Amino acid sequence: MLSNKPFQIFISTMDSHIIWRKIYKHLGSPRPFDVTLRDGLQNVSKENMSIFSLDKKKDIYNSIINQYKPISAEIGSIVSPNVLPIFKDSTELFDYCEQKNKIDNQFCNHYLLIPNKRKLKELMLHSAIACNNFSFITSVSNSFQQKNTKKTLKETKVEIESMIQLLCFNESKQIKLYISCINQCPLEGKIHNDTIVQEILQYNCPEITNICLSDTMGTLEPNDFTYIVDKCYKHGIPYSKLSLHLHVQKGRVKAVKRIFHEALDRKMIQFDVSALETGGCSVTMQQSQLAPNLSYEQYYTFLMDYLEKY
Repeated sequence: MLSNKPFQIFISTMDSHIIWRKIYKHLGSPRPFDVTLRDGLQNVSKENMSIFSLDKKKDIYNSIINQYKPISAEIGSIVSPNVLPIFKDSTELFDYCEQKNKIDNQFCNHYLLIPNKRKLKELMLHSAIACNNFSFITSVSNSFQQKNTKKTLKETKVEIESMIQLLCFNESKQIKLYISCINQCPLEGKIHNDTIVQEILQYNCPEITNICLSDTMGTLEPNDFTYIVDKCYKHGIPYSKLSLHLHVQKGRVKAVKRIFHEALDRKMIQFDVSALETGGCSVTMQQSQLAPNLSYEQYYTFLMDYLEKY
């Protein structure tokens, strides 16, 4: 499943290339945000679900941490098992990863995706889980949001504000907000860039530490991407607060690479990466519409190509 060849090449080149090291540090020393155990698993078929037992997920986690050393990792979702049974053991897996981190003296921020206020309350009552890093979800499409969460965009915003208050927010807590359908919705089609910007701007508050732009359909074009993030920047959102969740459709590697490089030009250095060649929102999308997440091989290849330009 995992190949650490791109990572090894990147590290060995960094060790021997002074200019690369300088540029890399100037960018902010980017490291991937791993989503293998959340988005990488959420569209696993019922036939293959038994493969991903709790022990198998632990093995996947250990392989990722040992080989790639991501700065953060999403460890499942506190979603109803009736909706996505693959995540029924997320709290157990999260606890294992936290303990493993301490025992091995490794540093990786572990996140749990919380779909709504009710599930957040359930987690907070789970005394064995001390989670400080949370992923919340919204979108820029009302149709998508209603199908995915049974709430409108306005209702979702009110609920997210309530969830933030429930956390009694402090500096030790990190909130990553996924904003889906940048810039196409599987139900509504292409969404106007200014509509997208207006939705993003509503969430520019201190409590949300990372706004993750999710290219749900894997169709985001470089020009649309730069328009959206530059507009957000002009309206007060630092580039450093934005991250990218990219899906890579066949034949679109060059376009994704250009988006990746445009992001680095703006010192946007947070990218979601998965070690599994899967991904996508199976609740709202047909199997034929799903595309895999950005892979580790693509991540390091794109990063090396960027450094080589200098």
